[in-house]
Amino acid sequence: CDRAALLARLLAVLQGIELRDLPPESVLVLVVDNRPDGQGRAVCDRLAPSMEVPLRLVEEPRPGISFARNRAVAEARAWGADLVAFIDDDDIPAADWLWQLVRRQCETGADLVFGFYRLPPDLVLPGWLQGSRYFRPPDPDDRDRYGLPGWAGTYNVLISRRVLEQLTTGDGPFRAEFASSGGEDMDLFIRAKAAGFAYAVATASVVVRAWEPDRLTIGGILRRGFQRAGSRVMLARAHLPREQVRRLAWNSWGKLGKALLELPLVWSRARLVSRLLGVTAALGEVYAWSGLRYDFYLRRRG
Repeated sequence: CDRAALLARLLAVLQGIELRDLPPESVLVLVVDNRPDGQGRAVCDRLAPSMEVPLRLVEEPRPGISFARNRAVAEARAWGADLVAFIDDDDIPAADWLWQLVRRQCETGADLVFGFYRLPPDLVLPGWLQGSRYFRPPDPDDRDRYGLPGWAGTYNVLISRRVLEQLTTGDGPFRAEFASSGGEDMDLFIRAKAAGFAYAVATASVVVRAWEPDRLTIGGILRRGFQRAGSRVMLARAHLPREQVRRLAWNSWGKLGKALLELPLVWSRARLVSRLLGVTAALGEVYAWSGLRYDFYLRRRG
């Protein structure tokens, strides 16, 4: 989506993919362009001849991350895929990223295999961002309130065809209500776990998460915090008992009040950013509890 240069970088890395015992004809690289303007197609046309595996591009003109992912699923199913691995265009996979996912799936029989991520080794953060929770290395043992890895996401996951078929609603397994706000991946994972599908963790499958320059600004960090807070509220409403949802809603107001009171008690830029993140996250929750939706994936470019 508006990131032809990042797509080219990803595909260049995938030219060196390590398939080991996976036959090249059993793997398809599928690119979904969610803001078609010809640039993504030009990148794929240029790099396809040098790929070890087939490369295909399809266009999904409906804006929104759920629609893009559902188009990927539909194309993969039509191709006959038994397993679908997702990766984002702005991340860099290890050469054996896919093989490690498939190996773990074969070992466990799990219908979902969550790969891992690492921070870029050359990531240089401004001093005032170094303490931010968004740039802490992930903990392999971290689990969220739904019993799922707290770091799981479609930046690195393998999903079986059974899950994608059984959990399809509307035009695909990723629900349209999350198309502009995000959280569509966690919603699917939560529903899959509730339906009895097993998951496994493949920490040996690694992608390096990249951050564009605009994400390393105060505005970029605050927008991301606001978006994630709203997504958490949408997930809670969709999957938690009513009484727990009511308590969480009241807690959000309490967090906002506390964050506002602590805001003046700062004496460094790093502490100010940390306090602002607290205020922004609480505001994002209150905003979402009010029934409003922050269209993060429609407002941003890319």
